Amino acid sequence: MQFLLLLTLVAATPVDEISPSDPRLQYVGRWDRSDSNSPWCAWQGSSIRFRFRGESCSTILTNTGEEEYIRILIDGEALPEGKIPLQPGRRRYQLCSNLKPGVHEVEIVKETYLGKGRMHCNAIQIPAGRILSPPPPKPLRIVFYGDSNLAGYSLENERNDSAKQYRGSHFTFAGIVARMLDADYQNISSSGATLAGKPNSGLTFFDRMDFHSVVPRWDFDRFPADICVINLGANDISSKSNLEIKRDYRVLLDRIRQAHPNAHIVLMNAYGWSRQEPANYTDEVVAERADCNLSRLTFPWFFNEWHGCEYDHGGMAHTLAAHLATINPAWKTLHKSDVFDGFSRDGDVANGSFEQVAPFGGFGWRYRDNGITRVHDPAQSPDGEWYLRLSAKGATHQPIPASPGQIFKAQLDLRGENATQAELRLEFRDQEWRHPIPSLERRIPIKVDTEWKTVHLQIQVPKLCQADDSHQPWQMIFHISANDAPIHVDKIQFRRQLNACRSTRR
Repeated sequence: MQFLLLLTLVAATPVDEISPSDPRLQYVGRWDRSDSNSPWCAWQGSSIRFRFRGESCSTILTNTGEEEYIRILIDGEALPEGKIPLQPGRRRYQLCSNLKPGVHEVEIVKETYLGKGRMHCNAIQIPAGRILSPPPPKPLRIVFYGDSNLAGYSLENERNDSAKQYRGSHFTFAGIVARMLDADYQNISSSGATLAGKPNSGLTFFDRMDFHSVVPRWDFDRFPADICVINLGANDISSKSNLEIKRDYRVLLDRIRQAHPNAHIVLMNAYGWSRQEPANYTDEVVAERADCNLSRLTFPWFFNEWHGCEYDHGGMAHTLAAHLATINPAWKTLHKSDVFDGFSRDGDVANGSFEQVAPFGGFGWRYRDNGITRVHDPAQSPDGEWYLRLSAKGATHQPIPASPGQIFKAQLDLRGENATQAELRLEFRDQEWRHPIPSLERRIPIKVDTEWKTVHLQIQVPKLCQADDSHQPWQMIFHISANDAPIHVDKIQFRRQLNACRSTRR
C-alpha cells in the first residue's frame, strides 16, 4: 500500500509544461519561429532563456542531425559538468534539480554546429513550480562573423584538437565579450570560411538562418545590431593575392553595411602568423572607405596552434572589449570576464603566479599534458595559493610580443624537490607562424635546491641585419624545463623597460 501511495503522489505532482510559443521564453540568436510550436536554430551560440520559481526544470528538444552539444547556465553560471551531448531525435533533458527554493534564471545554449541538423524546442517542463516573466532584454546587441576560430574549434584543447567534444561557442571571445558588455550576441561562423567567392564564405552565409540552406533568410530587423565584428580573411591568403583579398573585403563590407546600417563594424584580424596576413593591410581597407562607423583591430597570434583555446579567447575578448570602449564610452566593460586574459600585456606574462584557470582546465602555460601540474599549497606558494610543478623532463612556455632593441627584466622563483638543475630558454620567432630564428636562441642553466630562490634576468631582443621587418623578431617565447628531477615554479614576472625601443607594429 505504501508503494502504491507513493506512485499516486508522484503522478499527482503538478508539472507546468510551457509551450515553445510562450512569450515568457526568450530566444537569443537566429531562431526560425514560423512554426510557433517548434522553433528551431542552427548556428552555435543560439540560446533559450527563461526565469522560473522552483527547484528543478527540464526541456524537450529535437535534434534533426548528428550529435551536437548544449550547455546549461543557471543564474548566469555555467554548470560545472560542462557541455551536454544533444542526441539525435526528440529527447527530454534535465536542466537542473535540487536548486535552492526561489527564483532562478536558466539558459540553454547550443554550443556547436557540427552537421546539417537543427535544434527544435518542443517544451519546457517545471514540476512543482511555475514560469515567470522573462528577464529584461540586454541593452546591447553584437553580431560576429567568423571562421573556425569563432566557431570554437579546439576551444577546450591546447593542442589544436578539433574533435567535436572540444568545440563550443560560450567560451569563444564572442560569448566572453558579450557577457563582459552585458550584450546578446549571434555567432555566425563556419570552419574554413573565406571572405567571398566560395560556397563557404562570409558573403554566402552572413544572411542565412541555416548554413546549409539558402532559405529562409534572416530578417536583420529582428536583431538590430549595435556592433558587428568580422573575423575573416585568414583562409583567403593561400589562394588569393592581397589585391584580391582587399577587393573581397570591400564587397563583403558593402553587404554587411547594408544589413547593419547603424552598427559599428570592427575588422578584427590576428597578426604574427604569416608574412601575407590580412592584418598587414586592413588599415588600408578601413581608410579607403571613409566610414566613421568602421574600425580595425588586431591581436597577436603567437601561440603554437592554428586555433585558440579558452584562455587565448580570453585574451581576444579583453582586446576587443578595450577597443570597443574607445569607440563608445557606453560600451564599457560591466562584468568581469569569466575566462582570464591569456595574452601577455605590457611586456609581462599572463598568469605568472598560476592563480587563474580557464573552465576547461588550462592556465595559460602550454602544455598541461606535458608533465606540468598546478599545485594548490597556500603555505608554500611564494605568491598567492598556487605554484607550478614540472615533473622530470617536464617543460612549459609562453610567448611575449617583442621587437628588436626592446629590453626586458624578468624574475621567477624556483626550487627543486631535491638538488637538481632547471633550464630557461629564450626563443625568438619572426612574423611567420612557427618560424624560429635559431641563431638567436639563448639557453640558461639554473641550479636549484629545496628552498625557493629568485632568479633575475635581463634580456635585450636582438636585431638582425634584415631590411624586411617580417624577418626580425616578433615574439619571444620563454621556456622553462626540468632536467632529471621535478622542479617548482612561481611568481614569473617580466617588465619591459620604458626607455627601450617600442614596437610600432599594429
